[in-house]
Amino acid sequence: MGFITPEWIELLEPNLRVIFDKNMKKHKDYVGTIYNVETSKKAQETNLGVGNIGLMEEWEQSGNQVAYEEVNKGFMATYRHRKYSKGLKVERELVEDDQYGEIKKRVRLLTNSVYRTRQVHAASPFNFAFGGGIVGPDGKPLCATDHPIAPGSTDTFKNAGNKELNATSVEETRAEMRRWTDDKGNLLVVEPDTLIVPGELRKAALVIADTEKEPDTNENNINIWKGSLNVIEWPFLTDPKAWFLVDMERMKAFLNWYDRRKAKLESENVFDSEVAKYKTVTRFSYGWDEPSFIYGHKPS
Repeated sequence: MGFITPEWIELLEPNLRVIFDKNMKKHKDYVGTIYNVETSKKAQETNLGVGNIGLMEEWEQSGNQVAYEEVNKGFMATYRHRKYSKGLKVERELVEDDQYGEIKKRVRLLTNSVYRTRQVHAASPFNFAFGGGIVGPDGKPLCATDHPIAPGSTDTFKNAGNKELNATSVEETRAEMRRWTDDKGNLLVVEPDTLIVPGELRKAALVIADTEKEPDTNENNINIWKGSLNVIEWPFLTDPKAWFLVDMERMKAFLNWYDRRKAKLESENVFDSEVAKYKTVTRFSYGWDEPSFIYGHKPS
């Protein structure tokens, strides 16, 4: 292999792009598992929340005509895309000495950086769910004891606790979530069906979700959670004790990730310094419209 030229880079780059793309696909992408992922073509995305509509009215009670109802405005969620980058250099000597394996290794490391960046950011609302700087449209962290039901409302709901993960805590948390109401006072009908846990709680979560008999008791009762509770072990969760019970369908509706510019491998030749530069640049944003899909516990 000779001196790096633009023509040589044009030949090499497709191969390195294949390595880049294949390595990305080797990792489990929790972004797609946890978030509603959308592609954005704007500088930012804005979702205006709205209140709910009450129960239908009997025809005669509404004067024999359709009962129209005003819908209250909800909180406005703004998703501002942020830009991230990372690059590496390939010296002429690597090319001259046929160190193609070293070049591929560096590309794989670059891919790993892209992957970890996305995963760390995706987990950050959960890692700071009980405070620490990340807040939602209502000015509260993801899990709080005083989420306002609507803008200007004094009515609140709680989705933060400090219980240890066990079957009793899951059942009590589910019952509390099922009692949540909307701005009209009607039940939201939340269906908690998934546990999201760090690796340290994987065994406890699977015991709750999969054992035949009810855990945490000497009674020979059937485990009511078996077959109805999914478990997501998320290695990017940093608190070994914190756990989350979620309604997956609602989470996919309200927890959003916007890809403005997807990461890909790009390169350029630098003649004077005899190096080839490879870079990847991405833009994305993430957050939630409203938190009524999750209940988090942070045991002391």
